[in-house]
Amino acid sequence: MTPLRVLANLCSVVPAQVGGAEPYTTRLLAAVASQIPDQAPAVELELASMAGVRAVHPELGAPAWHEASWRPDSRVRRAVVESTWLARLSSGFDIVHHFGGRLPARRSGVSVLTVHDIQPLDLPANFSAMKRRYLGWALPRSVRSADLVTVPSQWVADRLSERLSVPAGRIRVVPPTYARPRSSAGATGPASEPSGSPVRQPFLLYPAATYPHKNHATLLMAHAAVRALHPDLQLVLTGARGRAHAQVAEQAARTPGVVHLGWVDDARLASLMSAASAVAFPSRYEGFGLPVLEAMQSGTPVIAADTTALPEVVGVCGTLVDPDDVDGWVDALSEARSGSSRIREQVDRALARAADFAPERAAGRLLEAWRAAAGHSVERAP
Repeated sequence: MTPLRVLANLCSVVPAQVGGAEPYTTRLLAAVASQIPDQAPAVELELASMAGVRAVHPELGAPAWHEASWRPDSRVRRAVVESTWLARLSSGFDIVHHFGGRLPARRSGVSVLTVHDIQPLDLPANFSAMKRRYLGWALPRSVRSADLVTVPSQWVADRLSERLSVPAGRIRVVPPTYARPRSSAGATGPASEPSGSPVRQPFLLYPAATYPHKNHATLLMAHAAVRALHPDLQLVLTGARGRAHAQVAEQAARTPGVVHLGWVDDARLASLMSAASAVAFPSRYEGFGLPVLEAMQSGTPVIAADTTALPEVVGVCGTLVDPDDVDGWVDALSEARSGSSRIREQVDRALARAADFAPERAAGRLLEAWRAAAGHSVERAP
C-alpha cells in the first residue's frame, strides 16, 4: 500500500505566544508520531515550521522536519513564507494540514485546515482593526476552500455550519489531548515552586492569557468576596500578556490575595494545577478550553463558564456558572475551597472522562481525518 504523505504546516506556531493553539497542535502531532512506526505504517508525516520551533518541541521526535530560515516574530513574514517556501515544499505531498486557522494564498495538495474557533467573526471587537479586517476576510475564504476542516469541539463545528454554511461532511471534530501524567487528586506542590515564590496554599488557579474574552474581571471580583470568608485563600493567575493586560494587572494589584505570575512553563503549570484547590475558568468564549481538560486530568476541581464549548467539555465533571454572575462565582469558589462531597464526585467523573482524550485516541481521530480527506478508507478511532 502506498503510504499517505502528510505535511503539517506549523508556520503559525510562535512559541509561548499563541495560547492554546500551540499545545493543541504539538500534542496531537506528537501522539501521531508515536503511533506511526507500529500502528500507522501507511502514513508518512513531515513537519514544516519557522526557524527555532523545532528546538522548543523535541517531543515531536521522529518525523522529518523542515525549518524555514526566518523566525516567526512577524505575522506578515509568516504569511509570505507560507505562500512561497511552504508552497514549494508542499509539492509531492498527498495532504497538507494547515494548523493556523487559515490557508496560504498559494498551496498544493489536498488541504486540511484546523479552525480553533471563529471568534474574529463572533466577537470582532476583541481584535485590532487591522487584524479584524484581515481575519474577517481570510477565515471565511479559508474555510470554504479547504477540502476538510478539523475543529476541537462540536460547538465549533456547529458555529461553522451556522455562520459559514459549511456542510457537516466537510468538518471533523478532533479534540485536543494532554501531555502530562495524571497527578493524584489532592497532591500538593509547594516544594516544587521556585525559592521565594509568593504562592501559598490554599489557592485557586486561572491559567489564561490576558485577552478581553478571558473575563478576568469577574473572577477577581468574586475572589475579593470569597476572601472575606476565607482570608487565607489566594488566586494565582498565569498566562501570557494579551490586549487586556493593563486592565487585568491594575485590578489584580487592587485585589488582596492575588498572585499574578504571568507566563510559566509547562512543568510549573502542571505543579500549580495539581496543587490548586480548583481551576477557575470564567472565559466568555472558548473553542474548547484546554486548561479545563488539563485540570480534569490532574484530578483538580473545575469551575467554568457556562458558555460556548465549555459545557461540552466539562459536562457533569465540574461546576458551570454564568460568566457574568459574580455571586454565582462566589458560591462556586467557596464550595471548591470547602471540598464538598459533590466536588469530590465531580473530580472522580472528570478523571474518567479525561481518558476519552488520551493521546492514542487523539492520534486515531487525526489519522482518521487525514484518511477521509485523501479519500482513503476511514478507520474507527480507538
